[in-house]
Amino acid sequence: MIIRRVLAAIPMLFLVSLVSFALMRALPGDPVDVMLGSAQKELPAEDLKLLRQEFGLNQSPAKQYLLWLSGWLKSDSVASTNALGRSYRDGRPVKEVIIERIPATLTLVGIALLLSFSMGLLLGVLAIVLNLKNKNADSALTAVLLALYSAPNFWLAFIALAFLASPYSSALVNLPILGLHPPGAKPSLAYAAEYLVLPAISLSSRRMAKVALYVRALAIDELAKEYVVTALAKGLSLKNVITDHVLKNCLIPVVNLAGLSLPALIGGSVLIETIFCVPGMGRLMVESTFGRNYPVLMGLVMLYGTIVILANLLADVLNNVIDPRLQQ
Repeated sequence: MIIRRVLAAIPMLFLVSLVSFALMRALPGDPVDVMLGSAQKELPAEDLKLLRQEFGLNQSPAKQYLLWLSGWLKSDSVASTNALGRSYRDGRPVKEVIIERIPATLTLVGIALLLSFSMGLLLGVLAIVLNLKNKNADSALTAVLLALYSAPNFWLAFIALAFLASPYSSALVNLPILGLHPPGAKPSLAYAAEYLVLPAISLSSRRMAKVALYVRALAIDELAKEYVVTALAKGLSLKNVITDHVLKNCLIPVVNLAGLSLPALIGGSVLIETIFCVPGMGRLMVESTFGRNYPVLMGLVMLYGTIVILANLLADVLNNVIDPRLQQ
């Protein structure tokens, strides 16, 4: 199964790269204009021609694509010498530019993923218990979760920033807002964990509500099945039925949701990183979009596509481990 999925991912990634390259080339604007700006008027035509040749912009679109693809598959040193292998902003290899932004995004997404599923599962179990014992409390909790799920992450981020910027917030909570470390301080994991608390909460809140609602819906559906009635008729307590049977049967769909949540959180981090000035891949994508830094954009698109495919593959592998029926 893993070999089949990996082989199926190869043409998919190729299609993603081809479509992305075509879209980038169709965007208006000349890369030389982006790199030089007004200084282009002061350079002689021969220097501009050499610059285009250095970046491979004098080649045909098909040749540029093949050169870019070979640079993506090879090392940084090779990528830095071929077409579209270097950033238009500072001339550094695209892979080097992206790699230095990966730790911030992975830390943010990792914290958000942990919060989403830990709190989501707890709230989902609480909703199940309230549904069986107190319908009014269950309705109130469901309404809150639905409201939270309906709120966009970036809107929640702006609300959080507005609250922390108010003079009343210091008496309740004192969290750093922007960046990854205090001005002038050296970056460290301790600073990053502290500065990413608020962005991670903003990023994970909607996903947490989705997980809780998903677990609640799955469990209610399972509780109506015949095996639950049979287990209760044999004398098993409701607590044991929920923990030993219902939640285990809900685990497989939740694993699938986790596989889809990783790329969704990485995609959602684009706006969150921009709002909180987190120097990650999301903010790099925004900067590259406004700066027309097409090589970096292409590298990020390919990286995001690879993450989506790997996340789905990991979810399938975990499903095979959890569900013995899929191993036959």
